[in-house]
Amino acid sequence: MSCETKDGVGSDKLAKEPAVCKLLLRETGLDGDTNDNKRPALDTNTGCFDETVNGTVRTYCDLLCPNADSVYLIKREPQVHRSCFAFYTQGKEKRGNDWFMWRSGKCRLSEITFTIRCEFAFARKAFPNDEELFAKVRKLT
Repeated sequence: MSCETKDGVGSDKLAKEPAVCKLLLRETGLDGDTNDNKRPALDTNTGCFDETVNGTVRTYCDLLCPNADSVYLIKREPQVHRSCFAFYTQGKEKRGNDWFMWRSGKCRLSEITFTIRCEFAFARKAFPNDEELFAKVRKLT
């Protein structure tokens, strides 16, 4: 998931408006792997929404990992980021069968890229194809 700002300043590229995010789907997640099939998931901010939690606005984005058994953060770029802190201004949350990444505070206003892995207890062929997956998310936004 890559989040970009307009006119962001400083090392975290902080802006006055929330960053817009887009998701890229990958098969293997290995840079340079010819079987990786990296592809854009949807239009910018599709599958994302704002919600207030304990008086703080969070932006949630669907990670497109339906029925995943676990989801974890592999890395973030830049690695040294002064606005995004796990569990405080960024996190993952499972709702029903879906997983979401959320950002709040200055993390919502900054430029950052997260590499996330979804793990499944079922075979890849049982996973919905891209169009089925995207159609579900488009209905929600």
